Amino acid sequence: MNTNESRGYVLNGTTVLPLQSTSLPTRGPRDPRKVRRRIRLRFLGFFLAPVLVGGTIALVAWISTPPTRDVEILPGSAVLSIDEQDVAVVVYADSSRPGLFESIFQTRATAIRLSDGEALWDQRLNEELASEAVALAGDSSRVYIGTDEGLVILDAATGAIEAQGTGISGLGADAVLSASAYGYDAEANAVVALTASGGFVQIPVGALDAQPADAAVASRWQGTLSASAFLDTSALTRFVDTAIAPDGTTFAIEPLSAAVDRDALVITSSDEQLVRRTELVDAEILPETGAEPRPGVMLDTGQFLEGDFTGVDPDDIEALLEAASRLTGESIPAPAASGTGFVLVQHRESVNADKRLLSSVDIATGQLVDTVEMGADAVRAITGPSGTTAVLAAAPDSWYPNTLFVLQEDGTLRQVAVGVVPWWVSPLS
Repeated sequence: MNTNESRGYVLNGTTVLPLQSTSLPTRGPRDPRKVRRRIRLRFLGFFLAPVLVGGTIALVAWISTPPTRDVEILPGSAVLSIDEQDVAVVVYADSSRPGLFESIFQTRATAIRLSDGEALWDQRLNEELASEAVALAGDSSRVYIGTDEGLVILDAATGAIEAQGTGISGLGADAVLSASAYGYDAEANAVVALTASGGFVQIPVGALDAQPADAAVASRWQGTLSASAFLDTSALTRFVDTAIAPDGTTFAIEPLSAAVDRDALVITSSDEQLVRRTELVDAEILPETGAEPRPGVMLDTGQFLEGDFTGVDPDDIEALLEAASRLTGESIPAPAASGTGFVLVQHRESVNADKRLLSSVDIATGQLVDTVEMGADAVRAITGPSGTTAVLAAAPDSWYPNTLFVLQEDGTLRQVAVGVVPWWVSPLS
């Protein structure tokens, strides 16, 4: 034990002060380099801790994200002219996890330039399960989409939402929250909306504000728009056995052997002098379809009865069905893509195979130009103002429509994916 009356003594490694002493012994000077090193380490610790925590969270989300989104393209997709180019505005349901802090169930819209397949934008519309949506119209400034949360108006360049639902000027609280309440009137070049008070308003394409609909517009859409939770897409998704092109060329599927579903696609020129036959199995023609106003009535079951039912009680289902049965058949549509010199046909691979195929047929020769495999029946063909046609279909490894097959100028079919996740949330593979 060392003792010192003025400085105390050290006992078992501890400094003991003498009686009547109030000050600790002075320490030697600190090494400035050690002090600076300690400060730097503390600063780095404060800086790196949140970075490491955030990186760990991002890595977990990255690994747990599916490689591609689980998407289902909705029939209400359309091809619009944006900056004088055919752009597919594809509405689709996304039931996967597209990223951190994202809802599992989403209804989205993406704009895809058909000339090169580039996605210009991809915008979430809502977070509802089994929500309906339909792309109505658009130009180089704005795109209009009807949803179960009302009309959504997006910026055509970025996809940003500019107005929606009850926030649309001129519509407000009178907005109907149903995709069935909205349509596009080509004659007026305006989006038409059914209001909660039973009237109609129209929004000129390119505008944000709604105004009372013209009498002619309201008359055309009377009985077509509704507040039904069911969006009738039967007119969009039908396939036909007969079609007539604008130049008078006819296309018909004629049965060769019903026992084995063997058919022939017969192409006849307008003067009936040129006939071409192409044999296929279980064939159907993809027609041009659109969401033009159709007079009729929507039943509570979601079935749309097309026709003029003036004088028939809309609540008497039996009377409506009886009146519908007396109406004449549907008009013959034009085949999709006929303006480009091709016709699109869906068929099976062979009598002994259920594989679904989509083929482009040269109208001039009747020969198959290209054939692609699908995982299920095609949904529909959509054609843009410039004549570009795309088919909503399921990829070979999918049961649900999740891709586009774009018809090229040479008749080949190019596949374009819809809803692929961005690289920053793509998982390890």
